[in-house]
Amino acid sequence: MIKTIVDNNVTYAKIIRGDIPKDGNTFFTEPDDEIQFGVLNYKKNYKTGAHYHGHIKSKKNRVDEILMFQSGSARIDFYSEVGAYIVSSVVNAGDIVIIYLGGHNVVYLEDTRIFMLKPGAYDSASDKTRIIGTNNTELVIEN
Repeated sequence: MIKTIVDNNVTYAKIIRGDIPKDGNTFFTEPDDEIQFGVLNYKKNYKTGAHYHGHIKSKKNRVDEILMFQSGSARIDFYSEVGAYIVSSVVNAGDIVIIYLGGHNVVYLEDTRIFMLKPGAYDSASDKTRIIGTNNTELVIEN
């Protein structure tokens, strides 16, 4: 199951639940998205053929992220690009979150291990712009 976080016809994130199909190849991003994510399933002895990928000039002016939850759980609060609260969602082990736009706050509900992917080069000192966020009385939590 895929849950898409949309506000005013703008996609801010996708949550891919851990029940990803075990057969076939599925990309969860669009071909023109700056970040690409898919799950590929190959049978024993399949060969891709030797190859390399050429360099593509990127038009990036933001940092997309992919969070893959190996264990634990968290609540993610999503915000628009101007810091307006949109919605919150609980994610669990096996879930994958692709964050395209806007802000987010991650509240870990238990000890959690995630894999994070984002394009580089990355400067952690200057990458983040802080927003005020919301208080817990305003939360709208969707699963």
